[in-house]
Amino acid sequence: MKFGLFTVFDNYKAKFDRTPNQLLHEVLEQTEVADRLGYESVWYAEHHFSEYGILTSPQILLTAAAQRTKNIRLGVSIVTLPFHNPIRIAEDYALLDVLSNGRLNLGLGSGYLPHEFAGFKVDGKEKVFRFNDALAVIEKAWTGEKFSHEGEFFQFTDVQLQVIPKQKQVPIWIGTLSSRGAQFVGKMGYSIMGVPYVASNSLAELKQVIDDYKKAYREAGHDERKINIPLALHTYVAETREEAVRIAKPHLNLYLETRQYGKGAQFEDLEAREQLLVGTPDDVIRMLKKYEEIGCDHIMMLMNFGGLPHEKVLASMELVSREVMPAFQDQSKKETFVQ
Repeated sequence: MKFGLFTVFDNYKAKFDRTPNQLLHEVLEQTEVADRLGYESVWYAEHHFSEYGILTSPQILLTAAAQRTKNIRLGVSIVTLPFHNPIRIAEDYALLDVLSNGRLNLGLGSGYLPHEFAGFKVDGKEKVFRFNDALAVIEKAWTGEKFSHEGEFFQFTDVQLQVIPKQKQVPIWIGTLSSRGAQFVGKMGYSIMGVPYVASNSLAELKQVIDDYKKAYREAGHDERKINIPLALHTYVAETREEAVRIAKPHLNLYLETRQYGKGAQFEDLEAREQLLVGTPDDVIRMLKKYEEIGCDHIMMLMNFGGLPHEKVLASMELVSREVMPAFQDQSKKETFVQ
């Protein structure tokens, strides 16, 4: 199990008197701390036009994070391709990979929030076709060769990037946890990623999606050993379950109220569906074991949700590093020894 830190950048400046500037710098500090504590990855979300997510250009903040960290992989979850010129995405994230010494994790998606499509004047009905067209351009651009592209939405003639990623193959994920979408991504040979509570009502449902995805991946002739499935779960860890729930619950409910779709869910709903990592270290370990069993091998811990105070986030991060991560590292060592 790999451990990552995921930030949506939901901000409530009227409610908590926290400016965007303060939140951005808090996240940078959390990223530095995660690097020191041994987290494998950090993930920043892209959103527009709403307090639900105030980071519009993850590549810029991730570049700042690259200069402050040494080992942690720097991920975006996700770049909404239909809103962008794919050449600029290829250029910007290639530069980020170079400046981070090959630490880029690239999550891509087609978008889902109506107000964002309206703001960019993009027809949501075209989003899948725009996504596929843009992805094809990025794949061509990152070869470093001169190329042309004649797609429905994007056309380029004899263009060539002068800066390409440091990694020979940048790991790419596509954001989806719907059954149909996951199977399509499996056929393409990419890994899937996502937030379980918006796509399934139980671990059993999620397991079926992952199983169907892996089946499509294998049947298309891809190497299953390359699969890595990061899933995002809201996380708050404390010394007692009562303390964890008391602190996390109001902030989680605020986050859920702010989210632009799937409204109506509350803390108790996610808890009943086993879609939270809130409690003691032992509680979290037990829940993560269940996710391991259904095929999740990379957890994206969404810790700074709903205006949760910075110092509380840091305390939870430290407790996870000290008492949760070792349980899985030890298991990995045991399995290696047995083999």
